[in-house]
Amino acid sequence: MWEGLGYCGFHTTDITYHASFGLINLFPDLQKKQMKMGAEFQRKDGRVHHLFKPDFEHVDNGFDRVDMNMQFVLMVLRDYLFTGDSDYLSSLWDNVKRAMDSIEKLDTDGDGLPDYDTKRNTYDSWNFSGTPAYISILWLAALKSAKIIAEKMNYKNYQEKWNSILEKGKASLEEKLWNGEYYNLWTNDTETDESLMSDQLDGEWFLRMIGLDGNLPDERVRSVIEFIFRNNFDSEQGLVNATVPENRWTSIDTYNNCQTIAVWTGIGYAFSALALAVGETEISDTVVDSIHSNQLRLGHFWDHWECGHHYTRPMSSWSTLLAASGLKIDYENKKLSFNPICKNITFPLVIPDILAKVTFTDGKLSIESIQGNLSDWEVIAE
Repeated sequence: MWEGLGYCGFHTTDITYHASFGLINLFPDLQKKQMKMGAEFQRKDGRVHHLFKPDFEHVDNGFDRVDMNMQFVLMVLRDYLFTGDSDYLSSLWDNVKRAMDSIEKLDTDGDGLPDYDTKRNTYDSWNFSGTPAYISILWLAALKSAKIIAEKMNYKNYQEKWNSILEKGKASLEEKLWNGEYYNLWTNDTETDESLMSDQLDGEWFLRMIGLDGNLPDERVRSVIEFIFRNNFDSEQGLVNATVPENRWTSIDTYNNCQTIAVWTGIGYAFSALALAVGETEISDTVVDSIHSNQLRLGHFWDHWECGHHYTRPMSSWSTLLAASGLKIDYENKKLSFNPICKNITFPLVIPDILAKVTFTDGKLSIESIQGNLSDWEVIAE
């Protein structure tokens, strides 16, 4: 899958992370195959590849993007939960271990959070420093996911190790980065960038979209989302990637950076899905409506531009469907549960090999199968 049609490269890890929810449900073999293909290029030190270019035999030298290791681990668990493919999980276990070990080495002070070599990331014109909130929250999400993978693989030692780091890291996140209103962009030994990043809760978004509880309480997530919306949403532009709230300090790498002041629709959709998942329906609807109206104004409703046209990150829009339905899936054990955003709602259920129409009427669930068989599935309405 192109990152941007005719531009950048194929199967870009950090973009696939946002874009592949539809892919794993509609074309699961394609998603799993490109993940395994990318894993073959994992560096000896555990760093995950960035993208394939100019063909499927070569990758670029983008291993310095620190967020990709965590995103790789999160996708491995998501792909397993959504397909029940235990062979896939087993085949990537060693890659998961090496990816986690690589990031663990970036924690030089033992507080459970990366603080070294955290500069490069998917915002590739915007360098971070020290311990960044976006990276830290992704790392905590990866720890939770890796712990579950280790449990599935019966590696109790790794399960306990990653759980211990997770608990330590959650406490350090509050101590190092929480400023009472949101999480600071980053902090190091000598300074703190207090810029307000719209995507700071990205790891929390992914956990909830794959049916897991977040590492942060819903009330904390809601308060951060509300603060981001008040400060970073502009009715004309949409949701900008970052601002500097009044009386807060920003760094030279952040100030008026081309990517901090940009609107990335793929991030807007992910933000909206997370907002929906924690009950902020009005905020979610407002941001999604702004994306729709702006794309219509530009005459590019189905063609979002970022790095090239038909850019794939906006396919994160699929996650708004997951958030609206409150879907949790355990394909291997054939278990489905729904916790929709309201008592009266109709939506499609699209998972590998199954298409159905799901309706809630006054909170009562009914399912009409269109393709595939749900008769041997346990279906729960929460």
